Amino acid sequence: MKFEEGIDEKYRQGVIDALAAIIETGNEAHRTVATAIRDSNMLLRVEPVSKVDASGRTGVINWFFTNRRIDDEKLSIHEALGEVYMLFAAETIDGGPRAVEGTFVHEGQHAYDFARMISSFSESDQNPLSVYDPTLYELEWNAHVAAGEYMLLVNKEEYIAEGIELLILGRNLEGCYIWHDGIKARLNDCYGLNDAHQGQLTSEILRLRDR
Repeated sequence: MKFEEGIDEKYRQGVIDALAAIIETGNEAHRTVATAIRDSNMLLRVEPVSKVDASGRTGVINWFFTNRRIDDEKLSIHEALGEVYMLFAAETIDGGPRAVEGTFVHEGQHAYDFARMISSFSESDQNPLSVYDPTLYELEWNAHVAAGEYMLLVNKEEYIAEGIELLILGRNLEGCYIWHDGIKARLNDCYGLNDAHQGQLTSEILRLRDR
């Protein structure tokens, strides 16, 4: 992971600390994503929330050049992460560990899914059946479930309360759990996505094409 030039040290450290916490506390899937990002050249940016319009956002740095690499090279997921950026709202990092870790888990899953798609596209001439191109619904489902699993593993009330507020977690007399129906309701209400209307493919969102 590399930081864009000019990012204040407190924001760099906030992200580094969050990444370390995810690797320590997360499950195998969280660690796979977090260590892949840590060891890659994925670009980390920080902007005011007025520019991000969210707690974080993820995309490709330059879709034109990424398409050229897909045409010319066979890219591993590690290499493909170098085509991806993750953008944090400064206010998210100012919000402390819960805000940074939650955003990193969610957006990190997007980044990993993007890299997986780019890698599969670069090998599509030899492995056409292995092309990975999830819908927006599938992307958001993956990210919401990953975030919920992390909240449960941290098991602190502030994390659990946020998960319940966001409809990612449920709670009953037996404890807390991933609330799949709540996630479905959230995706429908916030994104207009459901089983019947899953939105664009990742390749369409990122303007990428296979080999």
